[in-house]
Amino acid sequence: MATSNLPGTDAARHGTGDADLTIMLAAHAAFRRDLVRLAHTTAGSSADAPRHAAIQAGWETFKRQLHLHHTAEDTIIWPALRQRLDHSDHAQSVLDAMEEEHQLIDPLLAAVDAAFAEPDGSSLGDATDALTSQLTAHLTHEERDGLPLIGVALTAAEWRAAGFKIARSSGLSDAGEMFAWLADGADQDTAQATIATLPPPVRVLYRAIWKPRYQRTPRW
Repeated sequence: MATSNLPGTDAARHGTGDADLTIMLAAHAAFRRDLVRLAHTTAGSSADAPRHAAIQAGWETFKRQLHLHHTAEDTIIWPALRQRLDHSDHAQSVLDAMEEEHQLIDPLLAAVDAAFAEPDGSSLGDATDALTSQLTAHLTHEERDGLPLIGVALTAAEWRAAGFKIARSSGLSDAGEMFAWLADGADQDTAQATIATLPPPVRVLYRAIWKPRYQRTPRW
């Protein structure tokens, strides 16, 4: 993703614009993919038990991945950018907006949960539409204004270090589900690029354990 100088920012001093955003963008694509899958559940019947279980499994995975993604941003990524770009009012304003938008999404997730719990699911369509509108707007805003700050503020090495910190905080189990989830339904190039970010020994772990374990549970 191309980056440019921000008001009050010396990109040459801070970052190089070569941070690899493959995983971030793959996650955004996966969130959009699952929102489409969620919307499809409002158009069909989920009365049979296996179908209902698959929908619930897909929805729980989506929520878990969104929570992990936003937690990583709020506790690791945005604070690192705030510190490095403390001289840029523009950057601070963007980061404020990112955090505020995260706060708006949690109640919408709860509304979908409540709609699933209804006997007739009559409000599921409206709850899904509200979540889709807010989350897709946030993802677009983040891609336009938030993610370029990473290239402006951090070197590729610093961004990799942030990724390792996120991985350590999440643990192997969460990482296994995340990479299998990212690749699930992605086009071949995106899936290959995402898995290629893993160290070679971990790719073996992904193919031998993480992916088969993920695929044992039907989703959506």
